[in-house]
Amino acid sequence: MKQFSSMNVDELLAVKAKVEAAISSRIAQERKRLTASLERLNSLANKTNGAPSKVRANGLNKHRTLAAKYRNPSNPTETWAGRGHKPRWLVAALKGGKKKLIDFQIDHKGHK
Repeated sequence: MKQFSSMNVDELLAVKAKVEAAISSRIAQERKRLTASLERLNSLANKTNGAPSKVRANGLNKHRTLAAKYRNPSNPTETWAGRGHKPRWLVAALKGGKKKLIDFQIDHKGHK
């Protein structure tokens, strides 16, 4: 094969076209292979579970909700499950030191 520096423009463009065609062909082959693998995995998952799983890759359910543990007495629609940062309404209510976190706890009947 000739050195690129010794080729004229037409020869370089012909080589470029051949390289681009080879790359496109390889991409198409790889896409077909991956698609076939995904279809095989999906069919295996459907056979074992009966339905596609709603669990994400990290193992957590996508729409996981927790029961509220604390409620704002002045606005009962504002609740907090006790995870993450405390909501602003709770931080403001606790700021004076007159109320404690237990004062906002929701009494779940049937549970201790």
